[in-house]
Amino acid sequence: MKKLNLPVIKEKLPDGKVLAMDEYLEFVLFNLKHNFDRKAYDKSKKLSNVDVSFVLKKK
Repeated sequence: MKKLNLPVIKEKLPDGKVLAMDEYLEFVLFNLKHNFDRKAYDKSKKLSNVDVSFVLKKK
């Protein structure tokens, strides 16, 4: 296995804020509203669709 050269974090990590479910929902909806690109999503979805049928055969 190849050894990864990852950065070493020396600072203390900040304490995480615990969110209530309402706050988390508000956060998710805000990010969907302002960061979600519908055109790019539709284009990606269209490219990933499969329109060729296939059959699994027993050997």
